[in-house]
Amino acid sequence: MSNPATVIAAGGVVWRERHGARQVLLVHRPRYDDWSLPKGKLTQHEHVLLAARREIEEETGVQVVLGAPLGVQRYPIRKNGATAEKLVHYWSAAAVSGSDFEPNDEVDKIDWLPVDKARSRLSYPRDVDIVDALDKVTPVEATLVLVRHAEAVKRKDWDGKDTLRPLNATGTAVAGRLSDVLAALGADRLISSDAERCTATLSPYAEAIDRKLHLWPEISERGYDADPHGLRGLRERAWRPGRVTVVCSHRPVLPALQRELGLKVGKFSPGAFLVAHRLTNGRLIYERFSAP
Repeated sequence: MSNPATVIAAGGVVWRERHGARQVLLVHRPRYDDWSLPKGKLTQHEHVLLAARREIEEETGVQVVLGAPLGVQRYPIRKNGATAEKLVHYWSAAAVSGSDFEPNDEVDKIDWLPVDKARSRLSYPRDVDIVDALDKVTPVEATLVLVRHAEAVKRKDWDGKDTLRPLNATGTAVAGRLSDVLAALGADRLISSDAERCTATLSPYAEAIDRKLHLWPEISERGYDADPHGLRGLRERAWRPGRVTVVCSHRPVLPALQRELGLKVGKFSPGAFLVAHRLTNGRLIYERFSAP
């Protein structure tokens, strides 16, 4: 008999600043009579970042923006009469609204607590470790999301100018799902190559938040081929303090663009993206994700 599949879940440490001190939000689960961090299982095909935000907001009534990763918990659970592994991903989650919490069978109480009191209230040492990780990833000075455009119509199947080559049906669907992911990250500044396949990757989110796309021809394939040195100086323009900036470009340009932006990552498949957080001490924390 095979072992049950790993259970994937996501959540976060919800935090806010009050009177110069940090508070974190804990949830009480009546089923277990414990105090823990908000989290929950992914739904089918749900992106892990979306699951983290959804579970936090469902359990606490607080709207959040996800920040830097805080770690992963692994522990055994009972599933279908056997033992399975549970894998829980956590992120920093800055509160951007007050609570609209209503007690229910899953979570009957929530409580904002100073960090020291929260550490004492938590029922599990593993959750204390996650709360302690929050200090290591804050404050964030700037966040950068680097995206390879979603899947486009193949060159051999397109008779027009390459810069006008559109996304295919798969790429269009990915662009729609990426919009939700960018919302979870609180993206508020959008930069794109001027090629159609790049602008179409970010357009659903730009329309959702009523923001303009900033077009940078120098990060297009055509622009980079014409002047590879045109990327110089983009680091300061891309890393904007206090902002969550998205940059969408092309596979042939990404290696040079990554070097210019101070990132060290590998290849990107269509629609894949990297989330990088620059802390005030200059340290970079980043994660890679496949297309949503």
